Amino acid sequence: MEVLPYILVAMLATMLTRFLPYLLLKKKSNYWVLIHLQKNMGLLIMIILVIYSLKFTNFEIYPYGFNQIFCVILALVLQIYTRNTLLSILTPTIIYMILLKFL
Repeated sequence: MEVLPYILVAMLATMLTRFLPYLLLKKKSNYWVLIHLQKNMGLLIMIILVIYSLKFTNFEIYPYGFNQIFCVILALVLQIYTRNTLLSILTPTIIYMILLKFL
């Protein structure tokens, strides 16, 4: 029961971060910054994930970063061909977890 307040605070914070932009910026739907973010948000998320995934990669120890490099390339190829951000994030993540288990 002592975890419940933390869960409720996390839920409230998540809901605020999801709904607050819509409530504050709904009258500025043609604002150039929002239009730019809508067009490029998928790319920005992918760049952040690539940097984060390669940040602690040790290329001197087996498997020499093969798992990370393979999944980064897979994510890039999927994003170029499908333009589906969810697919480009989810598929390499699942394959990376499988590679970690078996390599």
